[in-house]
Amino acid sequence: MSNAKLAVRPYRHSQTHRYYLDLRPFGKGRRFFRTRAEAESERLRQHTLHQRHGRAAVGLPQRELSDFMDAKKRLAEYDKTITNATEFYIDHLERVRRCKITVAELAAELLDAKHKDGRSEIYLNDLRNRLATFCRDFGTQSLAAVSSRELSNWLRNVNGSPTTRANFRANISVLFGYAADEGMIDNNPVLRVKKPKLVNKAPEIFSVDELAALLNAASREAPEVVPMLAIGAFAGLRESEIKRLDWHEVNLRRGYIEVKAEKAKTAKRRIVRIQPNLAQWLAPYSALNGAVVPVNPRKKLDRVRKAAHLRRWSKNGLRHSFASYRLAATNDAAAVAAELGHSTSQMLYSTYRELVLPEEAERYWKITPVATDNVVSFAANNG
Repeated sequence: MSNAKLAVRPYRHSQTHRYYLDLRPFGKGRRFFRTRAEAESERLRQHTLHQRHGRAAVGLPQRELSDFMDAKKRLAEYDKTITNATEFYIDHLERVRRCKITVAELAAELLDAKHKDGRSEIYLNDLRNRLATFCRDFGTQSLAAVSSRELSNWLRNVNGSPTTRANFRANISVLFGYAADEGMIDNNPVLRVKKPKLVNKAPEIFSVDELAALLNAASREAPEVVPMLAIGAFAGLRESEIKRLDWHEVNLRRGYIEVKAEKAKTAKRRIVRIQPNLAQWLAPYSALNGAVVPVNPRKKLDRVRKAAHLRRWSKNGLRHSFASYRLAATNDAAAVAAELGHSTSQMLYSTYRELVLPEEAERYWKITPVATDNVVSFAANNG
């Protein structure tokens, strides 16, 4: 490269910058300087760039060159080059360009697909609510542009317990997993986000005396909620399954409760045997029709809990109690798992084994109702 092609020239149209370096032969513009010495220094720098890196390097500003060298050094720590980084980022931008759908649009499509797949309203409501929270921050963002790092940072800042964050992670994974299955993105970025660490606490259950007090208080204060409590305690149905249960699915004559597939969390039909003491609790209600859970049960349950003088109310406590006392009574994890609707007995056996003593289990399954006029009156009025 000759000096004539990269030359410092005088500039007569400025009182302050009297010299310029002409880079137009190299596809760049002109650069102006106050003194010839400054211009000559830059000419020599550009000449050196040309010799080391070729014609394309001419005109590269000092700052860009510094950034380039810094990037090269940082990539070398991972045994990667500028070319590797460029190809990776261009691939990312291409995927973003190809995938025009936003996170909010995908969420709407997913919910519609799950509805058509026949998923329960409880499942759909939970999914809808969690995705709505997620979309408040990511809704307008292109689906392919969302990174694992962004998702990880977002989940760490979700208000609530580690269990809450784990539930959000699971629902967001459903969203991106659906996109991956449909070919919208190459893979599910949530799979690269670590799961929140959950403390493996023993399930909280009712003592025999607490449960007896609860059921007897219900018989006195609000007999219409007795069946839902007794079914939870002595048949182990989930709260969501009890809410959908109808009296025609409770067969006292044949001694079983049918949990239909469309009402089960697992979407699989199961038959749960009615234990002898549960049959006694349900007998006064045998003539009823319609839903097992009465209208507006919350206030009635609050009144019952207060009357029973319970110091605590464990979430899913009735179901956990059933599993614990049933396993202690039968020592048959496979049978109890089937009654609970679990696919295997491994989780049940590891969680509930030795949680209660056999003598406590014997007392539990002997909890029976005390005859009251309230229950008889309720059954007669609703027959």
